[in-house]
Amino acid sequence: MPFDESGNRARIDALRRRGVDTWGADRVYVSPEVDLESIEPGAVLRHATLAGSATRIAKGAKVGTSGHAEVADCQVGRNVELGAGLYSGATLLEGVKVRGFAEIRPATLLEEQVEAAHCVALKNATFTSCCVAGSLINFCDLFLSGGTSRSDHTEIGSGAIHFNFDPRGDKWGSLIGDARGVLLRSEPIFIGGQCGLVGPVQVGFGSVTAAGSVIRADVGENVVTSGKAGSIEISGFDRRVYGRLTNRFLVTAKLIGTLWALDAWYGAVRLPHATASEKPVYEAARGRIAEQRSERIKRLAKIVEKLPASLAATSSRSDRLSLALTAEHRSVISAWDALKTALRDRVDLGPPPQAFLDAYAESRSAGRGHVQAVRRADAAADETTQWLASMVRTFCDRAGSILGSFRQDRSSG
Repeated sequence: MPFDESGNRARIDALRRRGVDTWGADRVYVSPEVDLESIEPGAVLRHATLAGSATRIAKGAKVGTSGHAEVADCQVGRNVELGAGLYSGATLLEGVKVRGFAEIRPATLLEEQVEAAHCVALKNATFTSCCVAGSLINFCDLFLSGGTSRSDHTEIGSGAIHFNFDPRGDKWGSLIGDARGVLLRSEPIFIGGQCGLVGPVQVGFGSVTAAGSVIRADVGENVVTSGKAGSIEISGFDRRVYGRLTNRFLVTAKLIGTLWALDAWYGAVRLPHATASEKPVYEAARGRIAEQRSERIKRLAKIVEKLPASLAATSSRSDRLSLALTAEHRSVISAWDALKTALRDRVDLGPPPQAFLDAYAESRSAGRGHVQAVRRADAAADETTQWLASMVRTFCDRAGSILGSFRQDRSSG
């Protein structure tokens, strides 16, 4: 769409009349498709370009605090602060702070009080409330949770990377924490600075990955690890040929189940008690969660499409490992339609315990925000944790049954 200078000045004037604090048409550009009514009075636009009909900016949000921020089709909650950077197709809930030079790309959900320092790149990622990321971080395709508050939170050290892309061109998602983290009653996780996570992996609550380490295997709860192991050398590497996939598919199933549990959490807990300003942002958050689920299923489908070529490349091999891989890959191909359906279908376990819902509703009615309300809702909190965990476990059970290689440690939590 061509630059519309005269129209922009008129739009800026209209926003000012509505009580939006803008620094003028020379520093702020609002594209014609943006609904001006979706920018609440009390929002602050310093150095910004706003685009996209889905863009919403809530009261108290500050856009462009450390330089120019380009915001397209994002939903920005109250008291969010966005520094310089590119924000596209993301949903940012109340109190999020991104200091600057960020690249927050589509299907990203940052919940209340999440903070990211400088030069952070995110896509297809969920950070639940109060998690913190340092600077120079690339953490796409994952779910992150853990901690109890903004002073006791899961943290990603500066320079950390989630290696989601492999030599075959496939992308994998990982779990740092799990769905139970939304209750804000879990031990925090610490990902050390300059640490690399090779997806797909799981890292349990209370664990620490040492600075400078590379994590290639799952990390249990309350573990400190440097990820060190003997070097691996494979001769005759052929990028067409796949190794074992069952465990990777099971991790992905758990990630998808976690996203379904988060969707249920929004539907049963958050949305019924949302304020008028929160409701459209929460609905957008559910949309991001759905986008992340679809992305994970799409990535699995691409792998399954390439398995026949892998089988053809190994058809002449008769060693025990090759025969085992052939059997596994044929099983994955034949099971794919059933697995895809199982991962796409919602699980209905009913609502969480009424005592928890009543306690949460009472706090929200008293004017408390979501984070405070969750922390104060002690009634049946353990049972609510199990409600979330059982939903995730259902997806793990489904996938394990279909793939015929279920492992209990993949389904816990």
